[in-house]
Amino acid sequence: MPVLKSSVTTVIIFLQVSPVVDEASPSSTFSFEMLDMESVPAPYQEVQPHWFFCRRSDDNTSWLPFSREDSDKLENACNTGKHDEVVIAVEGERYDVHVKERKRYAVYWEQGPTEVRRCTWFYKGDKDTIFLPYPEDVSKSLEEAYMIAVTLNEWKRKLEFSNGETVILHNPKLIMQYQPIGLQDDWVSSPSEQTRPQTVKRGVNNISVEIPDGEPEKVDHLVFMVHGIGPACDLRFRSIIQCVNDFRSASLSLLASHYKHAQQDGQIGRVEFLPVNWHNALHGDATGVDEDIQRITLPSISRLRHFTNDTLLDLFFYNSPTYCQTIVDTVASEINKLHTLFKQRHSEFKGAVSVVGHSLGSLILFDLLTNQRTGSKDREGVPSGEPFRLNCDTLQQTLTRLGLEQYLDTLQAENLDLESLALCQDTDLKDLGIPLGPRKKILNYVRRKWLSEYDPVAYRLEPMIVTEVDLEPMLIPHHKGRKRMHLELKDSLTRMGMDLKNNVWGLLRTACQSFARPPVAALPSSSVSAGQTEQPEIKVGMLNGGRRIDYVLQEKPIESFNEYLFAIQSHLCYWESEDTALLLLKEIYDKQGVAFEQPQQ
Repeated sequence: MPVLKSSVTTVIIFLQVSPVVDEASPSSTFSFEMLDMESVPAPYQEVQPHWFFCRRSDDNTSWLPFSREDSDKLENACNTGKHDEVVIAVEGERYDVHVKERKRYAVYWEQGPTEVRRCTWFYKGDKDTIFLPYPEDVSKSLEEAYMIAVTLNEWKRKLEFSNGETVILHNPKLIMQYQPIGLQDDWVSSPSEQTRPQTVKRGVNNISVEIPDGEPEKVDHLVFMVHGIGPACDLRFRSIIQCVNDFRSASLSLLASHYKHAQQDGQIGRVEFLPVNWHNALHGDATGVDEDIQRITLPSISRLRHFTNDTLLDLFFYNSPTYCQTIVDTVASEINKLHTLFKQRHSEFKGAVSVVGHSLGSLILFDLLTNQRTGSKDREGVPSGEPFRLNCDTLQQTLTRLGLEQYLDTLQAENLDLESLALCQDTDLKDLGIPLGPRKKILNYVRRKWLSEYDPVAYRLEPMIVTEVDLEPMLIPHHKGRKRMHLELKDSLTRMGMDLKNNVWGLLRTACQSFARPPVAALPSSSVSAGQTEQPEIKVGMLNGGRRIDYVLQEKPIESFNEYLFAIQSHLCYWESEDTALLLLKEIYDKQGVAFEQPQQ
């Protein structure tokens, strides 16, 4: 084997030095075949570009690829319109790219332009995790050097740049960039001794990058999403724009997995989610709010006070007649502006529009929808000019259900209703003379029914609509089609305990009855009517078509340990919850008669 390797190597070297071959010689023919198989490079082919855009943050700069569809559109526009500016709509038409300027502009919200680049060559250092694209002029120089090396089959070519960096094309699969690390001695001749190497790759197909799928052009439904207090929406302090972008990405992924056939058949397209930002309008220069707050803010613990001014004060502003109207007007005008822009860019859109509010945003939308004028008729069941109030019989019915109606007068004397009871402590009810047992029953019931579990800000709606029925909030299904494992285990243990208890009492009851009467033939289990075990379907008023309204997310295993520890997290987790996104998609497409598909695990 070593001899064969040596002979083959000798033949190859001989042929490279002397390309003239005797066609009549059998040995030379064999040598030519070996050369053709192992050393002759493939013909030069121009590299295929892919377009990227830059995203800058406080701590880093990243380059993200456009989808292949958007990249092809940009490449075609670049090739056809080299002199005049061409504007291409990308990313679901939420951005416009000015091709000649190489800038990407947001359409629906305020955001600075970002750089766009036609990328063909990439580099990565030893400590880097991803490849970064070269500037276009550098990529052009690298491509020219590569073309010469391939055409002439001459490698070890060196490309030097004005900043002292050097790229050496060792062979088609090994191309390195060397960066200066300091002063160089004249006697040092090897680049590897004086510089730190970086890996260089040609073409996007040779680097590990996830190119996003293109979005369907057809929009079935438009959703406006209104944020709560403060400019940040989650624990990572991301803006409403970033959170909605991730929520939209989750919905696109769920459509591809849970509505796969409907999307492949062209029955559906996608749902567009657009952020509605009212915080900036309230805290902008036009209102002078921040300037007034700054004058009355104490200088101590400045970071905490700044956080409070930027977030919690929004709650107080909304209780102010002046600023409440400013916030409502801002949300209404922003929705109308976004809707107008959307219709201009999607003139064929015939779908419906929904609004989604988070935290204070849900209250803003509630007030906006219940007070808007839809004609001569006032809101059904609510007289004109009258605010919406809780049912005054709710407290009485609750106490009656608990068998504690004797304490109704005591609570009413303190002007307490269910909403007030949810804020009460055990000591408050003790001061009213209510014994320990009734206190625990009242507080447990009110908190369980009025506070949505691992969210401290959420309240329920169904008890205000259907006061005569005791309903638990609906558990949002997991997007993978089952309960979380720890919840299934808890349910299984509960069922085992109930079955064991029922079986023991059943055996005792049967034994006792056998002494009192003669035995009778047992009915087969199949003859028992299924309706005896199924709960009747509840119609929750006329809102939402009579369907259920209150939903809660399934808790994660770690959240079971301490509900207070994860209370704030539970209030901010909706933005990145696939379960929440799937719930909205099901609500939207169920009304269109589109079948939901549970993917096989």
